Amino acid sequence: MKSIIEKKELVKEDKNNFEKRLFIAIDIPEFIKDDIYNFTVALLKEEKQIKVVSNSNIHITLKFLGNINTGKINKIEKAIKETADTFGRFKYEINGKINAFPGPNNARVVFLEIGNGGRQISEIYNELESNLSMVKIRKEKRKFFPHITIARIKNKKNIEQLVNNHEMDSVDCLDCLEITLFESRLKLQGAEYAILNKFSLK
Repeated sequence: MKSIIEKKELVKEDKNNFEKRLFIAIDIPEFIKDDIYNFTVALLKEEKQIKVVSNSNIHITLKFLGNINTGKINKIEKAIKETADTFGRFKYEINGKINAFPGPNNARVVFLEIGNGGRQISEIYNELESNLSMVKIRKEKRKFFPHITIARIKNKKNIEQLVNNHEMDSVDCLDCLEITLFESRLKLQGAEYAILNKFSLK
C-alpha cells in the first residue's frame, strides 16, 4: 500500500507526462550565439551575482507559454503557423547596446537590444498574441520589447555603470526566416531548450 507522499509523487509525475513547458522564439545562428556568450562572459567575469545565459539558450523570445497540456500543442502550432504565414522573411540587427529589465539601476535581466528589424519582430509578436488568444492563451500585459537576454540576476543590482561603459560590436544583416516553438526542460544544472517545431516565414 502506497503512502500519501508516494501517491502525491505519482500524481505529480503523471501530470508532468501530460504537460510541456513551452515558449516561442526567433532562433539565432550558432556562431552568433557563441559570440554573444563569449562577450558576456568577458564582460561579467567579475560579477559573481550575475548568471550568464549559456550560448545554447540564447534567442529572441516572442512568447513564454509556461506549462501547457500536450493536447493543446496542436492548436498552438496552428496559431504559430498562421502567424508565420502572414509575414515575409526579413533582416534584423543586434545593435550591441546593453540594457536591463526593469531598469539598469535595479536590474534583474540583462539584455542586448535589437536595432533594425525590431519593428518587424514586434509586428510578429502582435499577430502571434492575437492568434494565440483565439486558442485561449492569455495575452501578455507588459509591453513587448524585442531583445536578447544574456544574463540574469537573482537579487536586483545597479548595473548603470556597466550599461553605460560597455557595448558589443553590432551584428547586422541577420536573416529572420522562421518562428520556433521550444520546450524548456528543467534540469538540476539549469534549463535545457529543445526545438519542437519550426514555422517558416513567407
